Amino acid sequence: MAARELQPSAYLRDFNRFEQKYLVRIDDARALSAELAGFAEPDPHSGLEGYSIHSQYWDSPELRFFWEKLDGQKFRRKLRLRRYAQGDEAFVEIKQRIDRTVQKRRARRTVADLVALFERGAIDTELEREETDPVVREALVLCREHRLAPKIAVSYRRQAWFARFETDLRITLDTRLMFDEHALDLARPFERGSWILPPELAVLELKYNQRVPLWLVALAKKHRLELVRFSKYCAAIDLAFYGGRHALAPQPR
Repeated sequence: MAARELQPSAYLRDFNRFEQKYLVRIDDARALSAELAGFAEPDPHSGLEGYSIHSQYWDSPELRFFWEKLDGQKFRRKLRLRRYAQGDEAFVEIKQRIDRTVQKRRARRTVADLVALFERGAIDTELEREETDPVVREALVLCREHRLAPKIAVSYRRQAWFARFETDLRITLDTRLMFDEHALDLARPFERGSWILPPELAVLELKYNQRVPLWLVALAKKHRLELVRFSKYCAAIDLAFYGGRHALAPQPR
């Protein structure tokens, strides 16, 4: 399907949210998941085992986005192409942080369309001229402005829940977090990579617009959840290119 045949408004999603992340052990995560049943509904895509996510992260030759995160810049962006295990669709995503607020803009395409447009780091200029989606066009501008190219691929399994009464609250649990700095073909996600976190650990994330509800605060306290600052991308880059020197992958106490 050619890019010009797509209607951008049908595929654009916009978020302006807060995020909190917790490091949990798999056994504790199972107990927590069981208790969530009283307050939240599973994402229909999750099933019993969750679903696989594969992300291809782009950065500049000097790893601009990585260093902006480490330097704690209040305004920063990053670009990734993301696909799920099922189907042939993928997303162009621009994730932006302004102080504590996270915004995410995304546009949907087929995997084949994205591979053709971005050409694994060399943008197809003819397809670029035909592009009308504002998210994809912004991504292309970022690529040219900062000489972006695929730097690392990250995969994990995710279970997700939507709160029953707090419509803005989404809870995700990510396990089997792995990376590969060589397998950067979006059409062929890697199957075996290196661990970002030990396999017995998971990341629980709360995404919300206003505040965390009291029932979830109580649940976090009951299970002694450990709040962490964690970026899958930055931890993977640190491990792949710097041998984990910056210790960006959190460790349990």
